Amino acid sequence: MRKNKLVKKNSIPFLLLAVVHILLFFIFAIRSRQKNIWILLLSNIGMAYLFEYPVLNLFKGYSYKPYILKKRAHDQILGAIFSQALYVPISATLLTLHQKNRYWKLGSTLIYYGIERYFLHLKLYKAYWWKPYYTVFFMNIYFYVSDWFYKALIAKKKWALVLAQYLSTEVIGVTLLYIAAVGRKVRFGRGAYHSWREHYIIAPLYSLFRTICLVKNSSKHGLLPRFTMFIGFIGMDIILEWAGLLKLRLNKLWNLGFNAVMVFISRYLYLKIRQKQ
Repeated sequence: MRKNKLVKKNSIPFLLLAVVHILLFFIFAIRSRQKNIWILLLSNIGMAYLFEYPVLNLFKGYSYKPYILKKRAHDQILGAIFSQALYVPISATLLTLHQKNRYWKLGSTLIYYGIERYFLHLKLYKAYWWKPYYTVFFMNIYFYVSDWFYKALIAKKKWALVLAQYLSTEVIGVTLLYIAAVGRKVRFGRGAYHSWREHYIIAPLYSLFRTICLVKNSSKHGLLPRFTMFIGFIGMDIILEWAGLLKLRLNKLWNLGFNAVMVFISRYLYLKIRQKQ
C-alpha cells in the first residue's frame, strides 16, 4: 500500500508536466503555419538526447524517479525521456517558431530551474555532480542553438538538412530500442548477467552508428539499396549476437521488423525534409 502511494506521488508531477507540454505543442502546432515543425521538434529532441547520453548514461550526473516502470533502470530512462523528449524540446521548438526574444528564453529557463529545484525537494529527482545552475547555463544555449539551427534549415543549408535527417532518424531508432528493452525483446551487454546500465551505454552507440549508415544510404533510389541496408543490419546483429554483445532470445521477428522500419523511415525522412524546404 505504501509502495502504491509512492508510485502515485512520484508519477503525477512527471505525467502532469508531460500532458501540459503535449497540449501546448499541439495547440500551437495547429495554429502555426511554420514549415518543418515536426522536423524541428525531432531535431531538438535529438540534440537533447545527445546531451543526455554522457551526462546521465555515462557519468550519472543525476537520476530520475518517476516510479512508473517496475525496473529501476528503465524507470530512470523514462524520466529522462519525459525531460529530453517532451519538456525541454517542446519549449525550445515553440520559442523558436514564435521567434521569442531573450527575455522569453531566460524566463523559460528560470521556470525549468524552479521545476528542477522542486523535484529535488520532492525527491523525484536526485543530483549527484550535476548542479541546477548548470541547467540555467546549458538550457539558454540550447534555446539559441534551436533558433540558429532552424534558420539554417529554412535557408536550405545542406549540413542542416543532413543533420535534421540524422537527428530525426536517431530519435525514432533509439526510442524504439528503448521500448524493445522495456518489453524484454532486446538487450545489449557482455556476458549472461550484465547490468541494464551497461545496456544503456551500448544501445545508444549502436543506434548512433546505424543512423550514420541509414542517412548515407537514404539518398539512393529504388528498393535495392533498402534491401542491401536491411541485410547489412541483420548481418551486423548476427555478429553482435555471436560476440555476446546482443541478446535477442526468441525475438528475431521483432529484429526483422525493426530493421525494415528504420530503413524505410530514413528514406521517408530524406524525402520529407527536402520536400518541405
